[in-house]
Amino acid sequence: MYIHDKRTPSYNQWLTPVHWRIVCKEHNADRECYSGGISQQTHGFIQFAAANSSMRRIGLIGVGFIGKLFVDDLRSAEYPVTAYDIDESQLEYALERGAEAADSPAAVAAGADVVVLALPGHSEVQSVMEGEPRGVVETLDSDQCVIDTSTTGPEAATEYEQKCAERGAGFVTAPLTRNAPSGDGIHMMVGGSPSDYDEVRPVLDTISEAHTRIGDAHDAQTFKLMIQMRYAGQQAIDAEIVEFGRNNGIDPERMNEFLGMDVWEQYFTLDFAPAIEGLGGLAIWHKDLGYALALARESNTATPLTSTVHEAYKSAIEMADEDEGHAAATIRHWRRHNGAE
Repeated sequence: MYIHDKRTPSYNQWLTPVHWRIVCKEHNADRECYSGGISQQTHGFIQFAAANSSMRRIGLIGVGFIGKLFVDDLRSAEYPVTAYDIDESQLEYALERGAEAADSPAAVAAGADVVVLALPGHSEVQSVMEGEPRGVVETLDSDQCVIDTSTTGPEAATEYEQKCAERGAGFVTAPLTRNAPSGDGIHMMVGGSPSDYDEVRPVLDTISEAHTRIGDAHDAQTFKLMIQMRYAGQQAIDAEIVEFGRNNGIDPERMNEFLGMDVWEQYFTLDFAPAIEGLGGLAIWHKDLGYALALARESNTATPLTSTVHEAYKSAIEMADEDEGHAAATIRHWRRHNGAE
């Protein structure tokens, strides 16, 4: 049986088991609804479940740049949200939009049907999932699910999928990009079992422009690393080209002015202030290329270009000032080799 999702009129969505349980609990419906049957008593609640799937309680851990976007989308869809961030000042944004605050990751998980992680990387995810005195994993129960939107690398995603399963809880990894040529907004590359993916599909619909299941958790993180290798590699090539032109007396801005290329303006202005709050693209791409190279070593995959690009980002991080987090700062690697730094 499927129902029509009012939030996306062209999308037919299966009524997942958790939605049946919500209907049954809130309306004292008979047991037939648990098996997907339609009795006279439950038949009238089908449309209710479709209209009120947003009533699932959402726990959000991480209210940085991406977390704030999630808060906006979730509250606009009237999801009840409980949020936590290690930086308490970040919680103000969520509270102003009707979310509640929790004092620990475990407290978020204890009061949520779906826990959404919006964190920078593996170490932060590990801290909230297994932190002391009690992390998210230890708090989880059956009928709960974790959506980890962080880029953590395949090994970590697989690890937490298994640990959640041991608690009877679902887990999907959903690393994201905001730079997809196919359209604006957040695109998520989801990994997890088909049943877990279906379970959290309404939430993913709300917090992303588009999402697709790539495969298992390992597959989705690997796919995200492929994207990061391409993004970071393209920008490293642009940085080299710009410095090649400058060092040979040619104004590189003419590539944009005459040919309409999309070379970053920061390469011309040398203003590397981060475009978003948080780690910034320079640190994020350095981190993610590190994950990619670790996987390449494990799988015995040759990645000489990515190794070189990773070293360029590492060099740029060493030279960058504290307020220079934009990925265009990688051009400093070439400027130093050309004697301009």
